Amino acid sequence: MEKTGIQITVYNTLDMLPENPWRQRTEWLEYDLAVKWFAVEARCGGEPAGFMHVIRHPGRDNEWYACDVFTMEPYRRQGVAAAMYAEVLRRLARYWRANRLTASISRGNGASVRLHEKTGFRDTGEAPVLPDFQFEPDETLYELWLAREFPARNVPMHRQILADLAGERRDSVLAALEQSESDAGKTVFIIWAGTEAAGYRLSGEVMPVLKAEWEARRQNGCLAVRQG
Repeated sequence: MEKTGIQITVYNTLDMLPENPWRQRTEWLEYDLAVKWFAVEARCGGEPAGFMHVIRHPGRDNEWYACDVFTMEPYRRQGVAAAMYAEVLRRLARYWRANRLTASISRGNGASVRLHEKTGFRDTGEAPVLPDFQFEPDETLYELWLAREFPARNVPMHRQILADLAGERRDSVLAALEQSESDAGKTVFIIWAGTEAAGYRLSGEVMPVLKAEWEARRQNGCLAVRQG
């Protein structure tokens, strides 16, 4: 992936990963923690500009953790970290169960706080806890919830999901679903957060209809919904 002169490369095996200052850390993730991981490297003009790791939570297959986010001094405030996070979110969309991304942020690190809030993370106010990781006393857990919307099909399973989600709008939503078979303008989307049907959206409507907990996350600005 390339964005405004920033080249992003993702590595998911040690054989692929070039030598870099974080190699030992990656080997620790691979050999000691034995977790699913990938590393994101940013380059500008062929020179290393940034790096980060993302790992799947050892005990929860829906949750991923971003760490070691670093931008080289000459490339700071040029969108390098934002470009790396954009690739992370694109990559996590491939994992069907993934619906939460977390990161631990030092309260005194204003640049990191601004980056994560701009990306859509929210401060939970909780101390981060992750097996085998050590955190500083001033670190707090930030979270970003993830969802994807897919066109619903007029099949029994999707009809039942939409009926449960739509409540008083049940009849009109199911009617739109039937019409969608012949009219693309009547498409009904189911919003999936991992394996949970979190809500729906009708074509022509900007705002989705979400379950209460997911609507609260949307209003808090910490829900990212991607198409397909």
